[in-house]
Amino acid sequence: MSVIPTIDLAGDSPERQAALIKHALSSVGFFAVQGAGPASEDIATVFRDSKTFFGLEMHEKETYLAGRSGSGYTKLLSQALGEGRRDHKETFSYGKYCANTTQPMPPPFKDSAEATATIKRFYQACHDVSERLMELFALALELPKEHFRQSHSFGLNTAMSLIHYPRLSETERAELNTMDIRAGEHKDWGTMTLLFQEPSGAPGLQVYLPRSAIDVSPTSHVPLPVPGTSRVEADDTWAWYDAPVPPPGGFLVNVGLAMELWSSGAYKATLHRVIFPDEGALGDRDTLAFFVQPDDDVALHPVLPGGIVDTSQKAITSGELFDSKLQESMNRFKKETADTPRIRA
Repeated sequence: MSVIPTIDLAGDSPERQAALIKHALSSVGFFAVQGAGPASEDIATVFRDSKTFFGLEMHEKETYLAGRSGSGYTKLLSQALGEGRRDHKETFSYGKYCANTTQPMPPPFKDSAEATATIKRFYQACHDVSERLMELFALALELPKEHFRQSHSFGLNTAMSLIHYPRLSETERAELNTMDIRAGEHKDWGTMTLLFQEPSGAPGLQVYLPRSAIDVSPTSHVPLPVPGTSRVEADDTWAWYDAPVPPPGGFLVNVGLAMELWSSGAYKATLHRVIFPDEGALGDRDTLAFFVQPDDDVALHPVLPGGIVDTSQKAITSGELFDSKLQESMNRFKKETADTPRIRA
């Protein structure tokens, strides 16, 4: 049985849902959602259109290369979430997709009114369920329901990424070494991430947890490896666990470092990665990620037990946290600052 629980947002009272979410986020940092979010047919359509885009010739995809904002196309092996390895994935990321955006959208999203309407509905549904989840996050910590929600304007800070992990040929598979990975071990940086996975795609998402995962202390933190070390390995007390494929029409949720700081560690940001699985390593893996980030000027004042917000000391802002993590990422990738897009992790 998976260590990641499934929470049905169509049933139970908000109080019960909040209690289940608090338990999940204080133990494993992840949970699956069903009963809310984008319609199943919209999820399937966005996956179909995403695969169409990634199937274009490289010169066509390069027309939409990401700039400093992080919006646009990022080529294979152009990111390094973990230490010393480039990720075997390509992405297309964008901020709020609305009528007045100046950001060019690629085919097939721009090719028909139907495709445009579908991607807008998908984004709006992710927006709506994110706000609902933030209200439950607040309820569980005895805060006014708008405490977290009011700090998110859902502008370009909140980004959606289409992520494609391409299949490998037999030759490419044979040339892989132990340091190769689809997405290196990392913690997300923001409030939360909604992750949709195509059911027929290759597995590979793993989370790093104590072997006694259901009893993790809310204040436990998993440090990232120090520069120069290889991947984080399992030992007698910690292990990598396979994450489940979300239920049909559902998705996974995990919180990032901003929410961990905000909640004084009550909600934990969990180290995770995407590996080449032993079985199905040749297959494609396609995911859709909705990265929710507080507005840059939001001070992440910690919440103490009893719903008390500690404003006695200056707190790091969301923008400062993001920029510090971006700098770490740039240092890992050893690229010049001017060439590194502002990609949400």
